[in-house]
Amino acid sequence: MAGKKKDKTKEEIRENTGETADTALRALAAMGALRLSLLLKDRVEDEVFSKYPRVLMADVAEDELREGEEFFSARPELAGLFSILGENAVARSLVELLCLRFMGWHAEEVLELANNGNGRGVSLLTAARAAGYTGMTDEALVSMREAAEKLRFLLGAPEEAGEDFHRAVYRLDEYLLGRLGGSEETDRAFAEFAGKRNCGEEMAPLYGVDAERKMLVKRLKEHEGAFDLLISGERESGRYSLVAAACEECDIDLLTVEFDYICGTQEPKEVLRRLVRSCILENRALVVRSIKRIRDADFLIGRLERLYRMHCSKPLFLLTEPEVKLIPVLCSEYFALRIPRGAAMALALWKGYLPKKNKELAESLASKMTLTAGQIRRVARAMETEAAAGEKIDERMICRLCYEVLDDGRYDNIKRVEPGFTLDDLKIDERNRNVLNDIVKQVELRHAVYDGWNLKKKYAYGRCVSVILAGPPGTGKTMTVHALAGQLGLELYKVDLSQIVDKYIGETEKRLEEVFTRAQKSNMILFFDEADAVMGKRSEVKDSKDKYANTEISFILQRIEEYDGIVLLATNNLQNIDQAFMRRIRYVLSFQLPDKETRKGIWESAFGKDVPLAKDIDYEFLAEKFELSGGEIKNIVLNAVFYGCADGGEVGMPHIMKALYRENTKLKRIAFDGDYGGYAYLLHD
Repeated sequence: MAGKKKDKTKEEIRENTGETADTALRALAAMGALRLSLLLKDRVEDEVFSKYPRVLMADVAEDELREGEEFFSARPELAGLFSILGENAVARSLVELLCLRFMGWHAEEVLELANNGNGRGVSLLTAARAAGYTGMTDEALVSMREAAEKLRFLLGAPEEAGEDFHRAVYRLDEYLLGRLGGSEETDRAFAEFAGKRNCGEEMAPLYGVDAERKMLVKRLKEHEGAFDLLISGERESGRYSLVAAACEECDIDLLTVEFDYICGTQEPKEVLRRLVRSCILENRALVVRSIKRIRDADFLIGRLERLYRMHCSKPLFLLTEPEVKLIPVLCSEYFALRIPRGAAMALALWKGYLPKKNKELAESLASKMTLTAGQIRRVARAMETEAAAGEKIDERMICRLCYEVLDDGRYDNIKRVEPGFTLDDLKIDERNRNVLNDIVKQVELRHAVYDGWNLKKKYAYGRCVSVILAGPPGTGKTMTVHALAGQLGLELYKVDLSQIVDKYIGETEKRLEEVFTRAQKSNMILFFDEADAVMGKRSEVKDSKDKYANTEISFILQRIEEYDGIVLLATNNLQNIDQAFMRRIRYVLSFQLPDKETRKGIWESAFGKDVPLAKDIDYEFLAEKFELSGGEIKNIVLNAVFYGCADGGEVGMPHIMKALYRENTKLKRIAFDGDYGGYAYLLHD
């Protein structure tokens, strides 16, 4: 009768914690029950086994324990755990006993009988006894020390036990308990910043990086052993989408973490341990996203790589910004891949995202707006919203949306200028108009020439479309800049030289570098007014002041040559510009005071269509008698309009002559009544 009861109890235990267990936690608890039964078999009275029949088995044998070890070691969900614990019997025994206490079968009381640590957890000494070691032999100590290292990685630092490391108590944390219990959740310690990224989830479409994807897939499939993959590119350049697509093809699951989280935590060492542990337990490769160039970045990545390589043989993906250099700190074999940037990449992206696959529009946008994949994707979404609202989607609209995506509000030393003119508004000579048309074409055809005709490698630098506009004040230089920006559909930013030039050594270069870096990323036109303030002639070096002034000039010369955009420079006196600039300048527009016919055109167009004009305005007389610049005519017209509005709402010749007289007086020009012809009487009213 007693024998039948024992067989029934054994069957109940197996049903609840053994071969039919539906989770890894139950499977390990079953092994813990077997070990605990063997440990207490010759140490406690039979009444103890009768008191805890659902935990202890009086007739358990060692061969049964070995069979259980073989059976449970083959369970796939335990592969990660056993790869950490290895063949160390003490470490395995400790984890099994820890699982037992969470099954709710009076395990706390039973574990107390094994003197494991007063209910707080399980100690190495108790685990060693359950593993079959008797006493503190040398073999037992070696095994316990090895187990301590494995358990420190799996469970974290144990509770303090003074000098007796073997009495230190270990406990399962919530994440590991959940994983063994069948939960698919990510470690809550970094759940806000890291999480599983199944390769099958929706990703941004891949355009322009097909060659890079194939190269990455080939490396993942053919390479044997552990290695690191460095994927560099700008923020939102599609680095993660590229990795995810390649890993989906290679059947590799990923676990991602943002680099900012690793840097921001107060315990980076603990975070790295939990990250690597999650990768092993979940059978995933680790991806560290958005690695920036900050202090201690290389130290943290170096520590992560060493820890990852100690425990994991899967690839480690490090997604960095272009300026980050991690290769010197890596210990494993590595493979570096760079996400391309430029007109060719932009063309592929625009072709992919434009709704009607408009090739001509894509080529024009690629020449002007070399945005990243993520930025173009957001522009495409904005285009869908605008189209749904009934807006016309044309190139000018798309450029506006691009700048809305690009604007980050950090432009301290440059000011955005809203272009108020078009090329049709300009009253300039035919030569300058032809040059402006050439400039527009050069910007629009950059992709066709540099990428289509493969000149990018031959002209690795010096691709900047640079223009000097030289001439007296008021001759139309600034108006031409506005018209050029309006024609191209690009944003115009005026460089505030008062904020750039600094008396302290090195500050001017630092601020100029910041301006060009931001301009490069934002596809803007840079406009330097009064350019000779920073681009004047270099002087003979007589003291340190001359030396550093020349250094500033040399720096901006170099920076313009490296800039792959549009730079416009205005000066009142071309002779003040250093000749070294002229070699690096693509075009020069010379502005002179307008001739009679040009002045007449300026007078006629200056008032606008909605200003009420009297019939007595004599444009021929104004153009013939007064040699004025366009800027001066603009001032006169504006003042005359206000005079006319104050007199009843119509602008006539008296208002114009009054404004003209006051402009001459302001500029201290000597004029006689005869210069004003038949209108001289108006000046004495």
